Amino acid sequence: MDMNNPLSLAVLLDGPPADFATEVRLAAGLGFTHIDVVALEERPASDLEALADAGVLVRCAAVGRGLPDGCTPDAADVGLRRDALVRMRRQVADAARLGATHAYVVSGTDARADGLARFAETCGLLADYAAGRMVRLCVEPIPGRALPSAAAVLTWLEKTDHVNLALLLDVGHCLLSGEDAAAAARTAGARLGYVHLDDNDGVSDLHWPLLTGRLTAGYLTCLAVALREMAFTEGLSLELKAVAAERAPALRDSKTIAERLFSQ
Repeated sequence: MDMNNPLSLAVLLDGPPADFATEVRLAAGLGFTHIDVVALEERPASDLEALADAGVLVRCAAVGRGLPDGCTPDAADVGLRRDALVRMRRQVADAARLGATHAYVVSGTDARADGLARFAETCGLLADYAAGRMVRLCVEPIPGRALPSAAAVLTWLEKTDHVNLALLLDVGHCLLSGEDAAAAARTAGARLGYVHLDDNDGVSDLHWPLLTGRLTAGYLTCLAVALREMAFTEGLSLELKAVAAERAPALRDSKTIAERLFSQ
């Protein structure tokens, strides 16, 4: 991504109550040229037609959604863990077929040493598979889970030491963990794989439009400066939960803010 080209800002189509084609048309109508999607084990042909009709490009995909109960990357049961890996490989294949260059998984729930080791093993195998399809695999920290902060993911990445594993930095999650996103980006360096932009009240992971909660223009500007200094070229995306009549104006307003701050 060229950080001086605001049109490369993506938006995550994260499952509001509308069909995929409607969401793709909305993104294209608002001027987005790139979108992020939720990866599927099997994708209907109609989704491919919607992407072609809209002329948007897929850059990143969420992996690990919709798995059966107990089927997780850090499951203690080896059978469930193996099933999770098989299913997530299918989702990575879906992402690659769509042209995505990045995919991401969220932190596991078992914070014990053996739980983190199981998560690392699964992610390492999935990262190998993704590398073969020219997809960079990122791990997103989630407050309240086993890797609750960017700092925790970076420590885990140091121990895991896999060339195709990186950090997905979520600005909203940094607000919850009390982290400086710009400082986290600089600390990550080459291990920074992707960035999500969203806002909240500092208490719950609400994915509000930008600058409607705790997030300030100054905070985002500092992050933008850090990314430019790093010559960051991986990806920047809006992840908002607004739905129905609020969704279009929320995306439009946040897009305007992000383009203004990140293209200065």
